[in-house]
Amino acid sequence: MKLTAITTGLMSALALCSFTAHAGPQAQAVCAYHHTLGDDAIMMFGKSGQAMWHDFFGNKLTDSFSTYQTLREHPQTSCDNQADGSAYWAPSLRLPDGEVVTPAYQKTYYQANSVDKYPLHPFPAGLELLAGDHHGTAPSSRISFLCANGNGYTHNAGEVCGLRKAGDAVQLNIGIAFPNCWDGVNLKPAHGHSNATYDNSGKCPANFPVKIPTVNMNIAYVLPQITSLDTSKVELSLDPTMHGDQREEHWGSIYTAHADFMNGWTEDAAHFMTELCMNNNMDCGTNVPWGYSKAENTWVSSDNPTEVNATPDTLKIQDNWQNGGRTKHPETMTLVKFRIPHLPAGMDTTLFKYRIRIYGGKVEKNGADQIFFYPTNNDWNAKTVTWNTRPTVSYSSDASLYLNYSREYRYVDVDKAVRKALAAGKTEISWYIGGDRQGNTYEFNPASSRESLILMLNGFQGVKEI
Repeated sequence: MKLTAITTGLMSALALCSFTAHAGPQAQAVCAYHHTLGDDAIMMFGKSGQAMWHDFFGNKLTDSFSTYQTLREHPQTSCDNQADGSAYWAPSLRLPDGEVVTPAYQKTYYQANSVDKYPLHPFPAGLELLAGDHHGTAPSSRISFLCANGNGYTHNAGEVCGLRKAGDAVQLNIGIAFPNCWDGVNLKPAHGHSNATYDNSGKCPANFPVKIPTVNMNIAYVLPQITSLDTSKVELSLDPTMHGDQREEHWGSIYTAHADFMNGWTEDAAHFMTELCMNNNMDCGTNVPWGYSKAENTWVSSDNPTEVNATPDTLKIQDNWQNGGRTKHPETMTLVKFRIPHLPAGMDTTLFKYRIRIYGGKVEKNGADQIFFYPTNNDWNAKTVTWNTRPTVSYSSDASLYLNYSREYRYVDVDKAVRKALAAGKTEISWYIGGDRQGNTYEFNPASSRESLILMLNGFQGVKEI
């Protein structure tokens, strides 16, 4: 069964009509259009102004000299997820009347299938991918077109787009699916040599053995200046003929649609997307973090005050503050300690938030209750700590979590407490997780489990899908 990390809300026509129905896990990023240049850092590196006109999304400084290093050194992005400093680009589009238009935004779905049998590997730092064919003359199964008022995605040109449902504009989407099997050697494709290909029923071929997420890029053109658009008459930019510094422009049919992707996700984000999300058959949505750290964790109990739980299979919580008060009853608490992921330099840190992701739930099926995260010091070690040697606890909580018996991923906002710790010069932070004070029992999976237990730093700024 596929899990989800986000609440499903109203979705735009683009989201509703991603070019194939996808049953596997996925993540997503929406990136506003940012700039247009005659640059291509993958196939024409360093040759500024000599490539076809490209529309750029994502990293705001992408040009002909861009590399993974420059993307990460200057990670400012037009994408909603601030961890995505990737560069995305595609050829400029010309309408039948000769007007060259810019896209409104692009929405990329990072997708996978058959992960139980063929799990994903993270995008390697510096990976660059190509999709589509700028010499294309016929339909491709990797390229799709959508009129927002029409019948869904098609591989064929010729549909006439009318006004979309809102009646305010014609909307044309172009979908481009990138290869998802990397050769494991070449980070960059070259003329006449591809560094990636497509899977076959989820399995990668022997000469391209490294399975990575499929980058499904959906470009949205929102055109209020027209009332209809014959997609067979749309043109896309091609490489110019250069006469010294002067460009002689060339244009091709919509079948020349293609795109470029230069990975600029943080390394933590790339690992989280695959290892802590999609390989668990989980939809990460926009919940891929900039950075994260796994917990050091254990549990201690007054029932067994000298017991050490150095490598717990389950983290346990139970207390009862009724009928005489907390100290009159057995008490079991979980201890967690995290390295604090650094806030990014050069970014708007008000867009970021620290949260704990924890998997589990209440044992009793008697409704939902609240558990508490109590601050403590970092002077303990999971290999040696017991109830008798536990660090001091303040029963004034930093955060709480309202939950029932469903075993699922839970998210706890600890942003204020973590920023306070950072301001005090701390690099780690610890909490006790205490119970609902009513005697109910709670169980969670430890950091060593497949679901893990992490402190995550997410950055998000909404991008309108107009």
